[in-house]
Amino acid sequence: MQKPFLTLLVIMLVFGCTNDDLVLKDRDLQFSSQKWKLVQMTGSVANSLTEGDDMEWQEYYIFNPDGTFIKSSERDGSLLEATGSFEMVEFDNDDADYLKLLFETGGELAGGCYGYGTETLQYISADKLQNTWMACDGPGLLYEIQKN
Repeated sequence: MQKPFLTLLVIMLVFGCTNDDLVLKDRDLQFSSQKWKLVQMTGSVANSLTEGDDMEWQEYYIFNPDGTFIKSSERDGSLLEATGSFEMVEFDNDDADYLKLLFETGGELAGGCYGYGTETLQYISADKLQNTWMACDGPGLLYEIQKN
């Protein structure tokens, strides 16, 4: 009687712990020098959505397959660049996936809640990332993948 119960328990654990989302996310996150451009900004004030050339600044990321990134930002006529590494992370009690960026250069371009040189982007879909800076009164920043 115990053997069928243990077999059933093992089967339930194997299939119960399988998460199709993780499989899809792993496949979607096979970066091949993808460029992600800032397309939309929102602020904490109602109706403060801006897009395109109307945004306060323009920027993009290039995520490379080796886990490195480049961030380029144009503000007030100045072009700034940052580099670093990224990894996929998950947070407790949250079903979303995130990219955690650790800046090696240009840490002042990090837009986030965790201080200088660290930034977190929420993985919305295969073609959208959203900065988490708005969680601590920063602007909401939406990025879309640029297709060639």
